[in-house]
Amino acid sequence: MLVYVIDGFNVIHKINQLRNSNNPHLGLIRYLQAYELTGSRNNRVIIVFDGGPNRDAIREKGSFEVFFSQDQSADDLIKVKLSQFKRTSEVVVVSDDREIRNAAKKFGARICRTADFLLKVKKQKSNKEGSKEISYVLQHEITEELRKIWGL
Repeated sequence: MLVYVIDGFNVIHKINQLRNSNNPHLGLIRYLQAYELTGSRNNRVIIVFDGGPNRDAIREKGSFEVFFSQDQSADDLIKVKLSQFKRTSEVVVVSDDREIRNAAKKFGARICRTADFLLKVKKQKSNKEGSKEISYVLQHEITEELRKIWGL
């Protein structure tokens, strides 16, 4: 199981239809659900937003964990969340923020830039019917299994 820690507004600013949305928090949650960008439903998804709570987003979150930074920055809250994981090698941090990426490296988490994260949507839209593609999650699981087999 992977854990995705998503810098909410960092991702929102990369999605054209959400940039000027009246409710970007809710829009991002629905977008992530619609395109299944976090792979398996077994994966844990944590979305962190700057500012105060958005009741619509909290109601709509589904299986996602949604946090609002309140009086601190989302960056600081993401760092707190990273410090709470025991197995950070299974954590994927989605952000373009240099400070967050550096913190993720320090904690041993993986880093995924927002463009790479959202590239899955483009691939989904461009794939022809009947073609098969292995998800990022499955690719990682296969790679890890092969590393175990080959002792790497």
